[in-house]
Amino acid sequence: MVSIPLPLETETVRCVDFAMTHGVDPGGTALAPDVVVLAEVDEPWPKPAGKHEAMVELVRACQERPENIRLLAAVPKSDDPRRLIAFRPAAGGATRSERPMCVDPIGALHEVLDDPTPTTAEIAHGVTSLLVCTQGSHDVCCGTDGAAFADWAEGNLEVEVFRVSHTGGHKFAPTAMTLPDGRMWAYLDGPTATEIVVTRSDTATIASRCRGWWGASSGPAQVAERAVFAEVGYALDAEPRTVMVEELAKGSRVVVGGSSRSYEVVVELGREVPTIMCSAPGGLPVKPGREWVVVTGPTVLT
Repeated sequence: MVSIPLPLETETVRCVDFAMTHGVDPGGTALAPDVVVLAEVDEPWPKPAGKHEAMVELVRACQERPENIRLLAAVPKSDDPRRLIAFRPAAGGATRSERPMCVDPIGALHEVLDDPTPTTAEIAHGVTSLLVCTQGSHDVCCGTDGAAFADWAEGNLEVEVFRVSHTGGHKFAPTAMTLPDGRMWAYLDGPTATEIVVTRSDTATIASRCRGWWGASSGPAQVAERAVFAEVGYALDAEPRTVMVEELAKGSRVVVGGSSRSYEVVVELGREVPTIMCSAPGGLPVKPGREWVVVTGPTVLT
């Protein structure tokens, strides 16, 4: 099996530079929660951010809920009462609900999660919110590259930018999630972000920066759905769809079903791609990982 060589013992390399040098594919590394909740919490944030004094009870309450909740700290947008903001996948996009949490944070959490009438119903014909990982206490690349990208986005994109805690994949910094489409992105820069938010034409090119869609629950599912996205274009994000995975002797057969067509994609494991310790001698210690590779498809089934 082909694997990426580690840095020399005398080398200290940033994790994102290592990943970019070796062309590590971010596909299949996106979050796949039932709901994403932002808690506006003052910095600094510890590692993990859930240990922040304002987050501990919220973390516990989320763990007691039946849903798969991804709770993120977010830099407060103003001096107004701190908010809890929930984004939940919906047909063709996402819904958004929010509550102030100054008096009863746990009560506000349950309200925002159980709200039958979200404050905003969003559809995936554009991007209105951008969640950028800027947590330097988790990884220096997110704290530098992520923060710099958030600065750029706030000055150049007509979206609401949230600076949030760790969303995984720090070796792909700057990383972000766009909403309401629920896509996660890697190696972000101005031209790519402009295409995603403004131009919205060339998915075949930018798909390589997509980590995955939050409605696909596994690496193979996310890589297969991304392959369909690259071929079909942004229209896919406006459709309700399913992603079904069938395990094969070698790899996975994935069927991505949209409102009008279904597509088959066969995915297999590719290179070994270690995640190095950022700026540590030899990149040690490392975390193992693998890429997913599309073998065939997308093939139209219906």
